Amino acid sequence: MNQLEGRKLKISVVTPSHNRLEYLKMAVMSVQVNVLAPLDIEFEHIIHDCGSTDGTKEYFIGNLPPERIFHIKDQGDNKESTKDRQWIQATEDLRKDGKGELAENITFIRSEHKVPPSQARNICIQKASGQFICVLDDDDVLLQRTIHNFASAILLNPTKKFFTSDFLRVNEHLQYMPKEDYYGWIYSSPHEMLQAIFDSCHFIQGNVCFSKKLYDEVGGYDESVGMAEDLDLYVRFLIHGHLNVYLPMISHLHRMHTANFSIGCDRNKHYSDLKDIYRRNENTLKGMGIQLRLSE
Repeated sequence: MNQLEGRKLKISVVTPSHNRLEYLKMAVMSVQVNVLAPLDIEFEHIIHDCGSTDGTKEYFIGNLPPERIFHIKDQGDNKESTKDRQWIQATEDLRKDGKGELAENITFIRSEHKVPPSQARNICIQKASGQFICVLDDDDVLLQRTIHNFASAILLNPTKKFFTSDFLRVNEHLQYMPKEDYYGWIYSSPHEMLQAIFDSCHFIQGNVCFSKKLYDEVGGYDESVGMAEDLDLYVRFLIHGHLNVYLPMISHLHRMHTANFSIGCDRNKHYSDLKDIYRRNENTLKGMGIQLRLSE
């Protein structure tokens, strides 16, 4: 099956953000400096500003043409489903002399209210035009060959829809944190990987690239989920029979700092997240013989 439908491969990097402009600028730069040669592929970066008050809005609307800027009209109660939100495209060019410092493959989306990560990611992906989605947090840094390496794997595996990699943890100053690397494992089946996840022996975080069609097939991010919305999505990929292709490469630097959601996610919190994910998919998982048996 040709997932590209005769089109050039395009990867959409998606990044929700809230009050992290200085980190976000580096994340944006890290995407833009990706080197694609010799592959004939494209990429874009979709950024969703979730009600920031630190100048994020002003920075992007002052550096992008209006056709790349969208505002979302909502009631601010987070109850209206993402698909029903009203999108308004900017009409006024606020760049100085019609020029800005940002590349025009960036799309900026502004919500006036803070929304949960699951909704923020879904909103990003609504505007994505690529056949594949690559997730990057606003405080992380993409490595220079990540898009190329994911694209190469996609082209070599035309029937596969889900790709994962390794990543490194760094502190807030981007200094390497020894003994904190993440390395993926290779599994023989979705069943085997699911059981490892619910044994608490394996997890997947932002080290992913997945097909937009697969995302649509499983219903996107569950907007009722608070934390661990990403693992919840990847569990549903596996439930639908899509085993990931593991690439032994470093995709990004995962920044650890006091404002990072990963801080405080200890074993008990991880177990709680796994229990919630299992409960939401309990009938299907039990039917597959997957047990919730959290390891000590």
